[in-house]
Amino acid sequence: MPKTRKKTFVEIYRELPERAALAPKTAFIKEIAQLCKVNDHAVRMWLNGSRRPDELRRSIIAKKLNIPEEILFPEKS
Repeated sequence: MPKTRKKTFVEIYRELPERAALAPKTAFIKEIAQLCKVNDHAVRMWLNGSRRPDELRRSIIAKKLNIPEEILFPEKS
């Protein structure tokens, strides 16, 4: 059985469908914001790369998505 490559935080977000009753991308942002106790704007900033979640919030997101932190939030080169 081939190993499945784990996705980054941004890749997971970008693969969500664009439209639904509550847009899946909006629902994702709201869920992560609630989980990390931040507002939606903070999560959007993480997704567009202008900010990076702190270490605690990265670990919370990694645990929720069951993907290692270093894959979700790769260091920029």
